[in-house]
Amino acid sequence: MKKTLIALAVLTVSGAAFAQSTITIKGTFDPSFVSQKSTYGNGNSVTQTGLQNNRQGTSQITFLGTEDLGGGLKANFLYEGDFNATQQAGSGNAIGDGGGEVFVGLSGGFGSLKLGAPNTPSLTAQTASNPFGTKIGSGFSAMNAGHVRSSNSIRYDTPSFSGFTAAVLVANKTKADTNPSTPVAAVADSTDIGLFYANGPLAAGVSFWKTSGLAGAADNKETNAYVSYDLGVAKVGAGMFTEETGTTVDSSAYNLSVAAPMGAVTLMGNYARKNDKTAANKDRTVTALGAKYDLSKRTSIYARVVNDKIDNETTATTAYKNAYTLVGVQHNF
Repeated sequence: MKKTLIALAVLTVSGAAFAQSTITIKGTFDPSFVSQKSTYGNGNSVTQTGLQNNRQGTSQITFLGTEDLGGGLKANFLYEGDFNATQQAGSGNAIGDGGGEVFVGLSGGFGSLKLGAPNTPSLTAQTASNPFGTKIGSGFSAMNAGHVRSSNSIRYDTPSFSGFTAAVLVANKTKADTNPSTPVAAVADSTDIGLFYANGPLAAGVSFWKTSGLAGAADNKETNAYVSYDLGVAKVGAGMFTEETGTTVDSSAYNLSVAAPMGAVTLMGNYARKNDKTAANKDRTVTALGAKYDLSKRTSIYARVVNDKIDNETTATTAYKNAYTLVGVQHNF
């Protein structure tokens, strides 16, 4: 259950006017018990068992705030503090240790403007057709570049026009500075443009990410697209990804997914395939089957079996195959 605190600030200057601010606190705990067998390029294999974090959701506490400024204009902020739900205090599980979305902005009839580290349009395009989102079995960051958010960025979203929306995100460039006692590293600027449609059972979208190369480096361009359709008995989805450095296409990938709700139980599956077009030819395949049982509106238990395989991986330090079996509990508040 979300906990909402409402504060009323009385403006005594006018003697009658007042402004209202609303702060909402919500969060997630998501530990799971995982058995992971990793097989390396030299044939060695190791099986690890134990608790892991963030296998279905993201363990986090989020603060959201909004103030009605009048005339349809609102001021908004969001702070998401990710943490590790499987570690004791002092072991890196403090709120925010795992990053999280952070922004302040304005919204109204013009759409919305966010400043800080808002989620990218590419994150939507990379996950919207996948029942596992960014989590294990989705192929997120394996099939695609895994763009979640960028620091020092500005995002603008249009209002919805008959189900169509657009979003533009710009992350600022940082120049290298070796003068201070703590040198500043150069960071390339990036742009991310997303076009989305959602109306009834159909949803679709595409995003275009571009990072301008630093001195001596080529630009990086990435395209993501997805489509999903809710058949009632099941929701089916498909996604695609391409990455290009300079004028060379480095890789392409796709995924096919299904989520079938049956009362409190939802069965899920995903198949993803990446075609590595570089000389290394390390094609990758991820398959996943999972089930989620809702104990309530806020608590669920889940199970998943995942296989992740990389072709032509021969090094002793990189696993060419990872097999996971896991069960977990997710609680939202």
